[in-house]
Amino acid sequence: MTVAGLRREVQKGIQCLADLPVKELIRYGIVGLTLNVLGYAIYLLVTSLGVSPLVTVTIFYPLSVLAGYFSHRRHTFRHKAQGLEGRVLIRYVAVYVAGYLINVALLEVLYRQLGYPHLLVQILAVFVVAGFLFVAMKWLVFKKAHLAVASS
Repeated sequence: MTVAGLRREVQKGIQCLADLPVKELIRYGIVGLTLNVLGYAIYLLVTSLGVSPLVTVTIFYPLSVLAGYFSHRRHTFRHKAQGLEGRVLIRYVAVYVAGYLINVALLEVLYRQLGYPHLLVQILAVFVVAGFLFVAMKWLVFKKAHLAVASS
């Protein structure tokens, strides 16, 4: 690689960093941290009562999806939809179904098959699923808001 080629690659990398949605990522972190701390507290409480970790996640995941829809739509991505807008909600639910499957797969493999403590696996799952959800919400669910901001 030539010096000029290396310089172009470095400039591309710097531009990628400049284009990162930092404010949205911070808002996503605040909203997500709040929802996940509450969700993990509920998870700990319910599993301490003897309910299976997989059953607990299955019961409370849909409730966290609905809370997240309103919170992320309004605070993170500042999307202009009112109420439960059909197409946005369908995309949101589809993304969360994928997130749920990732969460369950992590519990199945790491906890049930490999024997890691489910409490630690669920903490890992929170971060893995959160990263997936941010990317999916940014470019799939709330994409109209993202494209409108990018073109203005």
